[in-house]
Amino acid sequence: MVVRDLAPDLLHLRLLGDLELRRGGVLLPLPPSRRTRALLGYLVSTASPQSRSTLCDLLWEGSDDPRASLRWSLTKLRAVVDDEQAQRLTADRERVAFEPLHCEVDTARVHALLAGGIEAASLATLEEAARLLQGEFLDALDLPACYRFHHWCMAERERHGAMRRRVLDALVTRLANAPERALPHGHAMVASDPLAESAHAALVRLLAAAGRYPDAERHYAWARELLQREVAMPAGGPLDDAIHRVRRERREAGAAVPSTPPAQPVVEAAQPPRIAHVQALLGRDAERDAIAQAIAGRGGPRLLLFAGEPGIGKTRLLDHIAESAAGSGRRVIRGRCFQAEMVRPYGMWLDALRGVSTTGVAGDTLAQAAPLLAGPAAEGGNRERLFDAAAALLRSLAGVQPLALLLDDLQWIDEGSAALLHFVARTLDASSAVLLAGAARAGEVDDNPWAKALLQSLARGGGLQRMDLGPLGETDARALLGDVPIATADALRQTGGNPLYLIELADAAHRGADGTGRSLDALIAERLRSLDDGARDLLAWAAAMGRELRPDLLAAAVGLPVAGLLARLERFERHGLLAPTGQGHFDFVHDLARQTIYRSLSQPRRRAIHRQIAQALIAASADDPWLHGEIVRHAGLANETLAAARACLAAGEHCLRMFANPQAAAVAEHGLAHVGALAPGAERVRLEIGLLRLRVAAAASPGGRRLPALVERIERTIEAAEALALHSEAASGWEILAFWQQQASDTERTQQATLAAQRMTRRADAPTHCLQLANSGRCLLEIEADLGRGRALLDEAATLAAGLELKVMEIEWGRGLIARAQGDLGAACAALGRAVALARLADNHWREYECMVWLATAELEDGRCDAVLAHVDEIVDAAARMGEPQAPFAQVLGALARLRRGDDSAYAVLQASIATLREFDDKAHLAYALNEQAALALAADRPDDAAACAGEALADALAVRRLTEVAVATARLAASTRDAARAAELLATLPEGGHSARAAAALDAAARTISTLAPTAAT
Repeated sequence: MVVRDLAPDLLHLRLLGDLELRRGGVLLPLPPSRRTRALLGYLVSTASPQSRSTLCDLLWEGSDDPRASLRWSLTKLRAVVDDEQAQRLTADRERVAFEPLHCEVDTARVHALLAGGIEAASLATLEEAARLLQGEFLDALDLPACYRFHHWCMAERERHGAMRRRVLDALVTRLANAPERALPHGHAMVASDPLAESAHAALVRLLAAAGRYPDAERHYAWARELLQREVAMPAGGPLDDAIHRVRRERREAGAAVPSTPPAQPVVEAAQPPRIAHVQALLGRDAERDAIAQAIAGRGGPRLLLFAGEPGIGKTRLLDHIAESAAGSGRRVIRGRCFQAEMVRPYGMWLDALRGVSTTGVAGDTLAQAAPLLAGPAAEGGNRERLFDAAAALLRSLAGVQPLALLLDDLQWIDEGSAALLHFVARTLDASSAVLLAGAARAGEVDDNPWAKALLQSLARGGGLQRMDLGPLGETDARALLGDVPIATADALRQTGGNPLYLIELADAAHRGADGTGRSLDALIAERLRSLDDGARDLLAWAAAMGRELRPDLLAAAVGLPVAGLLARLERFERHGLLAPTGQGHFDFVHDLARQTIYRSLSQPRRRAIHRQIAQALIAASADDPWLHGEIVRHAGLANETLAAARACLAAGEHCLRMFANPQAAAVAEHGLAHVGALAPGAERVRLEIGLLRLRVAAAASPGGRRLPALVERIERTIEAAEALALHSEAASGWEILAFWQQQASDTERTQQATLAAQRMTRRADAPTHCLQLANSGRCLLEIEADLGRGRALLDEAATLAAGLELKVMEIEWGRGLIARAQGDLGAACAALGRAVALARLADNHWREYECMVWLATAELEDGRCDAVLAHVDEIVDAAARMGEPQAPFAQVLGALARLRRGDDSAYAVLQASIATLREFDDKAHLAYALNEQAALALAADRPDDAAACAGEALADALAVRRLTEVAVATARLAASTRDAARAAELLATLPEGGHSARAAAALDAAARTISTLAPTAAT
């Protein structure tokens, strides 16, 4: 047996349960960021150096600057784990490690105790191991959003859970003749895996052997109902055998065996009244003053944010605003973010606006805002119109009655909700009569990039008034404790002045319990233990839901009638555990209660509950697509890989339809990780193709954001589809690859992939073949790779579409490109306008954006400057709604239109936009912009500037094989030389004839300029 180092200055690290560090018995405060704590847990558990890139991929994939996030976390951790005795956190440029110097880690201790095998371990050793193994590995740090870390954490949790069950089984077996000593281990064994029938059977035998026969019967009845409900346990198994044996032995001993098992005692009447909701707001003078100013309408439309640790009183201040605002005649609208809903776009707004009366709001506004009111999206709607409608809706509501919009738990805000809140906050002015207030856990904001970006952006623009809440002082703490016989100084020392902690401490004293030295979680858990098994079981389901409780969904998951469930929920409301939230829904009075209940569940029990919740949500999602994001979470936590992958695809497609591209990208990554665990076959290929399409579509952006490195995976999936004769899926794969290559400016590979997709659909059904013909033809025309074949494919698609009575966006897009190339700009604008309309009807937002850019380009070339500027504004707004702050090529078109109207100030915008195109390496658009800038320089008689622009444009156009811009750049360069021979030499590099109308016009202009030059003297 390993001897423990009990030196008082030893650093003790606990990984089993909540991550804890203690030195000399004193609990050390850890950084509040869950990713930072997860980093420490990973480094300690792996016990080996880890590369920085691995850690970034593990916890910060998708972050704007993952290495900076890693450095920040390491800085925070060094302050906790390093001391005078040792520098435990070591790092160089490449690797990071935790050195366990002068410290004890509970997992290492367990492994050392059991190194010789469980069978050979002494009873004392097993009991110490059981004590250490009580908690789940890194509980509350599984981080589903960081799927690589999540899967590692789940595997470690399973490994230590299996070890715990083996240790407990060995203890129960060895202590069979000492049932009183064995009983705690029997209870722990059931808690470790509540769906293991053998564990319940063992506990029934132990209870009977310990002289607690009524408890044995009660546990048998409860366990039998649980196992039949959740795993359809057949009769005649170990549990039935155990109770039959116990009853037989009692009869043989002459004891009575009742025909009806004794009922579980009801403890409702013994529950003392809670005090959490009867307290007046104590202290917080500065916050009260800020609230009064905001309600009076002074200070503008800033977001008033209360930040602090859990239980510090943030929600209580929002309650105070609600009370004061209602008293002053404002309508109060409340919304809340849930960690379980971060995949659900606009979840906070759906929660806030649910059931709000919209009397007096214009019908068009309601139609465009319908998705936020749990209604269908308007035909032709987009994120721009949705955001405008949301702001208009709030203005309309405030016009009828001033508003107070209160938003809680903003640290869990989803991307769509964050973008809309930012839009609303900067759009509403002081006259809008809308008060905005929110609350967030300060330490967890940095873990959510969308929450962090929202608050930073509002702060930079003066749109945020942040108030960080500190602990209560002695006077307020004493008032909160009331007549409880606890010394105020001792209570403050234990609770840190946290109001919720003080309330629970006082509540424990009212119940006659000693809360001295106990954590907040422990106090909440102690109160919950007074409930009966059935009540605790239902609360476990409610906690696992992870969000506001819809009784219909919870009833479907648990398998109870809704009426019976509502009666139980109302009982929890009387106990102060749940509170109604409107529309017949309920929620926990504080999220810490939800967390405490959930943490009491073993990993097998959690999986089983999440599995049944996922099944209930899947059944309900046919009528409610907003549920797909919740299915992703529950199926993932249940280890239901196939269901999770399907849900990721459905949720991601829903995010795209709602212009929540960053959320779509994140959920696609999760889905691809799940697909990787599926067995090879048609189902996997279809899901992988769908998720790859989703991932590439989500990454496509007007700002030129870097595409994910997916080429090899796309090619492998295409190969698998072709091997399984899945022709439509293979064609889709080639189409995805063509799009990716086009965005990467690889013209040759784009052409190859496009033609491969077209060939593959020859074996598909007629509509699929038609759509792929149109896509391939349009693509070839757009990249100018094979114009003749592009036209032929488009003509074939048009003929097929006519026969099938299909309206195909790609056909109209291609017709617009052909008409532009031929110089018929009126026809080009008409066709591209029809393409935009068809893309909107299909909810294909990225295609809509691309067609609008081509439409504005054709309008510029046709001299329709007003139309260009109108479309550019629409394009830029649409880009912003897709999460992109810039649409540089659209800005180029707008600047050129303004310059043509005589607005010289637009030249600075043109130069800045060209610089952004260079930064994004968007060579095709950059070549066009530089050619237009060269034309402006020629018109201003600045030949050197024109030559510089045209030379750069020529290099860019050649790199991506844009034949038109190659010809235009050559013409501009020739016109700028002022040397007839050199100009002729440049023009001779171009083929004769076959140029597009744009190229032909540039060459004609160059020829006219060259004709005015004197011939160069012979040397």
